[in-house]
Amino acid sequence: MKPNNIFKRIMTGIALIFGFLSYSQVGLGTPTPHPSSDLDLGADNKALYLNRVSNTTVINDPQPGMLVFDTSEHCVKAYQDDPPKWSGCLDSASGTVSGFTCSSASFTPATATQGAAYTGTLTIPYTGGNGGTYTAQSFTQNGLTFTLTAGNFSIGTGNLVYNINGIPIASGTTSVNIMAGGQSCNGLTLNVNP
Repeated sequence: MKPNNIFKRIMTGIALIFGFLSYSQVGLGTPTPHPSSDLDLGADNKALYLNRVSNTTVINDPQPGMLVFDTSEHCVKAYQDDPPKWSGCLDSASGTVSGFTCSSASFTPATATQGAAYTGTLTIPYTGGNGGTYTAQSFTQNGLTFTLTAGNFSIGTGNLVYNINGIPIASGTTSVNIMAGGQSCNGLTLNVNP
């Protein structure tokens, strides 16, 4: 066997041994990255600094799992699959508002009729939204089911919208109390005709 071939075989064997012994993890700030990670940021006095964009639509060909900091909504967002889209804010804190403008809350349509199907909305304006999330709500009053789909408060002003479906049982007024974002509106009334 030629010396050149022996050298190639030895080097191939050494490369295979090192390949089995090496790890694919990368550690920044740690000499021993966690074995289940691809990248281990081990510093205890630094943070990960995400890309900052003012509008996620400027990102060409986004892929599931991408993360950005949205500077217009002041939060972290992730690109997700099925359906493909950017998520809402990934804030771990619950969304809050500084107040509801209860006097401007409105039912559309403005009246219902006892014993007749009603489909409408209750819209409540708010101020001081922090962009955080709020949970879904559903409750029934006088045969009408009020449903709030989970979502995010806008930064600043916005509207909380409940969908209403059902058949009013009694005529008069249907009064509801709303609580979300650390604030409440009490005694919002829908007129129900006989």
